[in-house]
Amino acid sequence: MQADKKKKESMSMWKIILIVNLAVYILSFVIPSGAYQRDGKMAVPGTYEVVEKTYLNPVDVILAVGDTVYSSFGKLFVTLIIMGGMMGIVNSTGVLDRALGNLIHRLKDKALAIIPIYVFATALLGCVGSMISTVILFVPLGLLIARKLRADRTFAVGLVILGSFTGFMSSPINPLTGVMGQEIAGLVPYSGAGLRTIVTILNVAVVSAYLVWWAKRCQKNTAIYEADFGGEEDVESGEYENTYKPLSGREMAILAIFFGAFIFFAAGGPTLGLGMTQLGSIMLPVAFVEGILAGYSLDDTMKNFVKGTQSMCGVMVFMVLASIMSIILNQAGVLDSIVYYISIPLSHLSSAMAAVGMFIANAFINVFIGSGSGQTVVAMPIMAPLADVVGVTRQMAVLTLQYGDGFTNLFLPTNVNLMACLAMAGVDFKRWMKFLVPCYAILFVIMVASIFIGTAIGF
Repeated sequence: MQADKKKKESMSMWKIILIVNLAVYILSFVIPSGAYQRDGKMAVPGTYEVVEKTYLNPVDVILAVGDTVYSSFGKLFVTLIIMGGMMGIVNSTGVLDRALGNLIHRLKDKALAIIPIYVFATALLGCVGSMISTVILFVPLGLLIARKLRADRTFAVGLVILGSFTGFMSSPINPLTGVMGQEIAGLVPYSGAGLRTIVTILNVAVVSAYLVWWAKRCQKNTAIYEADFGGEEDVESGEYENTYKPLSGREMAILAIFFGAFIFFAAGGPTLGLGMTQLGSIMLPVAFVEGILAGYSLDDTMKNFVKGTQSMCGVMVFMVLASIMSIILNQAGVLDSIVYYISIPLSHLSSAMAAVGMFIANAFINVFIGSGSGQTVVAMPIMAPLADVVGVTRQMAVLTLQYGDGFTNLFLPTNVNLMACLAMAGVDFKRWMKFLVPCYAILFVIMVASIFIGTAIGF
């Protein structure tokens, strides 16, 4: 029965993405094709016009999948394969499992302190735009922590994804939606950091507290844990007292290299200017070193490496299917039309409500333009002059774009990163919504309050 339940949950992920693709395809026949004139990549406000309607042939959409996936995810796929292989080798040693067990044993009642430490660390990385597209690589680690804390699979996804995405949402140093938006709006880059910093700290604190509460809730209801991890090998807390022993020097070395590699991977991009494929390539020799330290032969090392890469295959197939939506929206010429029609009602609101409306409008635009930088390039040239008209500062226009782009990311079945994480963890979308809504409802109140305060003080 449990196997059947898990199968239904994983199948629902495939059904959702196919239904979304079909819905977007149908909408492409209804929404007018239109375009703004461009100054380089920037849309010029006031230049939108309807163009001849483009009706997509399904065959053309299918033929475009290969090139789109290659250009959008090619580098990420290479990195996923290498990182999956490395995880396969490390997981086979059992060192991670034992190390986390030792840590939780030592912390005892304070074991939940792992949660805020992890969330704030990943939020800091999210603030600089790191650990967003690569967050899926940390899901196996999240599952391991969830199992050791006796939480559930939704907690595992929340632990690895909420910190970075929440930090990204209101960051004062976000290079994609924040700094780029300020440059388009003619503002000083990194200006207005005070309000953004306060909101970011509050949001991340709420996320940390919510995850701690959720973990405690799971610990009180053992049926939740058993339903998710009951069939997996685990060390019960009572038994662990008798088997606890320190890690050997070789095991400590495996652990140090593993976490050092992940820290380098997460921080190497923004600090050293390394690309995703360069970072992924560095992980290849790390995988072999881990195998040597584990005492494996070359054949055993490669068997565990290949086993690790296999865990990534389903995720990559899912991302291929998700790319179809992007093809439809771009080739049907409806993206600019969506932005245009959303911007019309904002000019009829009061300044404070217009700012909230801009937040909501950008959140809706994010449904169709999943890239933060892509949304900034398309929407900010329209939102900046619109802010002048409705009595909102351009700084507030940038802030509402940041909020809108970031807030809906974790609600959207069109978000490839989110759906891939859910697929890997075996969590269906409905279950994720039940987990996320209470937490993000609090964040929504905080951000709307900050918009009213910011508007009142002329932010």
